Amino acid sequence: MANVGTIKNILGAFLFSGDDSEKKVSILSGGEKTRVMLACLLSLPVNFLILDEPTNHLDIASREVLLEALQEFDGTIMIVSHDRYFLRHLVNRVFEVDHGNLRTYDGNYDYYLEKSAELAQRNN
Repeated sequence: MANVGTIKNILGAFLFSGDDSEKKVSILSGGEKTRVMLACLLSLPVNFLILDEPTNHLDIASREVLLEALQEFDGTIMIVSHDRYFLRHLVNRVFEVDHGNLRTYDGNYDYYLEKSAELAQRNN
C-alpha cells in the first residue's frame, strides 16, 4: 500500500494539488474524475493498459500530463483514439481495422499515414 506522500505525488502529477487533492471524487467534474481514474491506473503495478479514447473530456494540460505519464510507462499500451496529436507522440505500431480487415503498420503514426495513403492510391 502506498504512503500519503506517494499518493500526493501521483495526484500532483495529474494536476491535483493543495486542497484539490482532498476533494471527494463525487464532487469532481467529469474531466477531473477521468484524471483520478488515470492516476489510479498508472499507479498500479501492471504492464498492459487498454485505453479507449483516453483524452476525451480532458483539457489540454491534462492531456499533456497523461501523454507524459504514458511515455514513461514501461509496459504495453493499446489505445483506441482519434486524437492525432496524442497518437503522433505515443504510438510505435498502428493496427487499422477497416471493413473487417486488419492491417498492421510497424512504425509511428506518421509512418501509418504515409503507408495507408500509398495503399489507398494503389487501390484507386
